[in-house]
Amino acid sequence: MGRAKTTLFRLLMGILKASGGVIAIDDLDAFADRVATRQLIGFVPDGPVFFSCLSGWETLSFSAAMHGVADHAMRDEVDPVIERLRLGNELDGYAEDFSRGTKKKLAFLLALLHRPRLLVLDEPTNGLDVEATQVFHELVREQAATGTTVLFSTHLMDHVARLCSRVVLSNGTLVADTQLDALRDADPDLPLDAVFLRLTAQPAVA
Repeated sequence: MGRAKTTLFRLLMGILKASGGVIAIDDLDAFADRVATRQLIGFVPDGPVFFSCLSGWETLSFSAAMHGVADHAMRDEVDPVIERLRLGNELDGYAEDFSRGTKKKLAFLLALLHRPRLLVLDEPTNGLDVEATQVFHELVREQAATGTTVLFSTHLMDHVARLCSRVVLSNGTLVADTQLDALRDADPDLPLDAVFLRLTAQPAVA
């Protein structure tokens, strides 16, 4: 994870205090009100790490308890997603022993179980096969349709084209704050990766 991206995520989670201005989530200060704002955030890291002594189900139950979510309510939230991701009986095993793709699926379940207002996704499809990636895209669109804000970090421009609506950040700098369609319309002959390279002033590779 790049330094700027790491810093951004730590600011959102209230681990770091902004040197200037305020990061607000639902009108709450991400640092001063970090206990409350963490209840509003679902986070999928690029490399999820889990307790070695807990199974997938135990990890879900533990996280639900930390969020004040009853086990039955947690199951109501995650069971349909588990079925769509075809996790089957994999959650019975130790989470530490899961494949990279299964760890990403579990991390996504953990991010959703408390119905967050903000989803922060860092390279969430790394390790997922084509079918699981398609389901993930559907789930992200569904979350956005309910009013959940999704902060999506990826280097895959086709995923940006399918999922993102606005804003381009590069190395922690806001280089565009506009609808994705407007970026395309401004340079209709350029593919999205070329538009990104122009916005971030990086030379295109021949």
